[in-house]
Amino acid sequence: MSINGKLSTNPLQGRRVLVTRAAEQAAAFTEQLRQRGAQVVECPTISLVGPESWESIDQALKNLASFDWLILTSVNGVRFFFGRMQELGSVIHDLQNCMVCAVGPKTAEAVQELGITPDLVPEQFTGEGVVKAFERINLQGKQVLFPKADGARDLIPQQLRARGAVVVDPVVYRNIIPSDLPETARLALAQQQLDAVVFSSPSTMRNLSVLLGGMNRLEEVLQGVTVASIGPVTTKACRELGLTVTVEPDQATLDDLLQALVEHFSKKP
Repeated sequence: MSINGKLSTNPLQGRRVLVTRAAEQAAAFTEQLRQRGAQVVECPTISLVGPESWESIDQALKNLASFDWLILTSVNGVRFFFGRMQELGSVIHDLQNCMVCAVGPKTAEAVQELGITPDLVPEQFTGEGVVKAFERINLQGKQVLFPKADGARDLIPQQLRARGAVVVDPVVYRNIIPSDLPETARLALAQQQLDAVVFSSPSTMRNLSVLLGGMNRLEEVLQGVTVASIGPVTTKACRELGLTVTVEPDQATLDDLLQALVEHFSKKP
């Protein structure tokens, strides 16, 4: 409540929010939080790097014209995939006969900025959503390129292969754990000064646990803190390791997650 007894128009005003997203991907989200009055504690638990070997992705890029579908599931995937294309001297023209599936509005936007209009944007921004979107498409004998993050679930390639597709799924980038947490984040966690923590992937949660010394310590420092998850896959990972997720948006996007946080804190004194 504000001093005049009316509900605050900025439910996030003064709330301290820990953002665990990779530093290069967090800027827009943290800026939106700050615009709503939140005090953001930046705590990147992921560093994004290329694969240990580019051999598999390079082989796929050499045969780019032979693929019927390209599936891109994140802005990171777009950045690393097209960055490598550029390094090898490949051109977007090589994709002229290839259909493109972009998962989520941000991924679609990143693809469009390169001059490519996605042919398919699944309604649900998850692996299950991708599989569902392809249900009405004949994949028998189709060549599908799915550049993925290291450690990504096998759901998409597994299900599409079951439908007759030939899926090539090279690792195009890795999520690695930074050497340490920023001091401001470590202090905020240790002194339990946070109102909310935002997890945008299972890796952000698991890596924070590792950097703190294990799940028991993570649970301890997050007691009384609102845990916000971007979507069902991240929520499942949190619950499997004993965390209670309080905020999860209907759609797995950062914009929806931000709105869900606003709604949550508008109801919380």
